[in-house]
Amino acid sequence: MTALDKRKECIQRRSLLSNSERLLEEKAITNCVLPFLKGKIGTYIPIRNEVDVYSNFKEEFDLYIPKMLDDTTIAFYSDKEEKINGPFSTIEPIGICEEKDLNVILVPVVGFFETYRMGYGKGYYDRYLKDSSALKIGIAFDVQEIKFDVKPTDVKLDMIITESRILR
Repeated sequence: MTALDKRKECIQRRSLLSNSERLLEEKAITNCVLPFLKGKIGTYIPIRNEVDVYSNFKEEFDLYIPKMLDDTTIAFYSDKEEKINGPFSTIEPIGICEEKDLNVILVPVVGFFETYRMGYGKGYYDRYLKDSSALKIGIAFDVQEIKFDVKPTDVKLDMIITESRILR
């Protein structure tokens, strides 16, 4: 199976979760993530049935969300900024004041193997995370686990949190 096939498989598995399953699993994931949250938190606004931790944290934490600056780079900006439609059906901040000193980054996951994540294939997060000293936490449902070949450019996360476990 190619990397593209594995991405499609994981996205399909994620989309097959019922609304009630999704809500229960997101609540469990949120509860597992809470003890690790402190300071400035980079997160994401979910797309394509990604785990939604943003909705649960946006009122009580200092959140920063990514904005694509060009074809290879993302930066994080305050979630309080006005938001616009971005590429790939994302919602992103206008981007007035970039935040470089995040304490924790909650990373969206298409698929995962051990503590490596598979994203959508453009490498935005890997390029950003390789130079970040923040605690890097992948957020996924158990159904997204899939074996894949780790590339030298893939960044090992500090942990991946699912509804049933914390992988380190």
